[in-house]
Amino acid sequence: MRVLDADGHVIEPEAMFAHLERELYPRRPVVATLPPDTVAGDFDSVWVIEGKAFPTPGGRGETLFFLPGSASSLRSSVSQGDQTLEDVPARLRGLDRFQIDEQVLFPTMFLVSAVEDVRLEAALFRAYNDYVSEACAKSGGRLKWTAMVPFRDAEAAVKEIERASDLGAAGIFSMGVIFDQQLNDPLFFPAYDVMSELGLPLCVHLGWGAPAVTKVFSTNSFFCSATIPVIWGFVHVMSSGLMSRFPKLRVGFVETGAAWVPHAINQIRRQHQPPTVLRDGVPGVSRRGIDRELYRDPAEWFREGRAFVTCETEEDLPYLLRHIGEDGLMLSSDYPHGDPSSDESYVDKLRIRQDVPDGVQEKLLGTNAARLYRL
Repeated sequence: MRVLDADGHVIEPEAMFAHLERELYPRRPVVATLPPDTVAGDFDSVWVIEGKAFPTPGGRGETLFFLPGSASSLRSSVSQGDQTLEDVPARLRGLDRFQIDEQVLFPTMFLVSAVEDVRLEAALFRAYNDYVSEACAKSGGRLKWTAMVPFRDAEAAVKEIERASDLGAAGIFSMGVIFDQQLNDPLFFPAYDVMSELGLPLCVHLGWGAPAVTKVFSTNSFFCSATIPVIWGFVHVMSSGLMSRFPKLRVGFVETGAAWVPHAINQIRRQHQPPTVLRDGVPGVSRRGIDRELYRDPAEWFREGRAFVTCETEEDLPYLLRHIGEDGLMLSSDYPHGDPSSDESYVDKLRIRQDVPDGVQEKLLGTNAARLYRL
């Protein structure tokens, strides 16, 4: 049985930006170390980018992830080289430990919309794609990766998608909101078009994509400002006719669990066809947020192999299978983050469940993820 981890991570080292273009090199992200007795605790290293520090533990706008060499990083049983992919054999040994054959990689520092200057952002994303593609090439095919693209510059995004395709990317990374723009913004249509033609899926991942939203929260930011925007992304993709507009596009929703998906689908259905008897709708007139011409029931995209979501082993999987179907669910480890989304032992946990047939387990452990990603 092929086990394909739908969501792992690289924890970026400073060396990733060593070859940034000469003009932009002085503006590269650098690491600053905090004293051990601050509110940051063992998250005692931050990236400094455009004069701002990320992550930002404590206070309004809290974000949370660790850097290589921080106290939090050193507390992990995962070696530094494994975390950063500077030691690819160590990462492969980590996968072996949890019975994972292959893993699809996502970023860590770029789970925050940190760079306002689109030109600098594009350069950092190119550096990321170069670094991760080179690391994955040393893995004997076991490590795959999703590419970063500067969606806010349509021309640059198309060029980077094409370049990432040539480098061997398995998908394109996004968050549920890109700064202040929703995923159905026409600005992104050229990117979706080329992704569709190249067979690269849109991978909507947990993250602090909307700075204005992130600033609202000082606690529970991991859930409120990093997870909830993925649900917003889902609603905008599914209600706007985006999947019909780009009939080859596949989309995955990653690191948020899946219990929310039936609820979101039902809310979209109620928006499309309100059950009220007090006000009859006028046939053919679109309600706000629903493109009636291109709309299809969101559950259909899961059953047709166009939409996917990562679930968690403790969720009510029979319920999800009834509402989403067995072809749209995936499992993942989040290795090596070790945060609330992580479940490195998910293979063993699924295999002991008696309420999920063996054939469905095979789909959740790898077959479905292989269909989402360009593998």
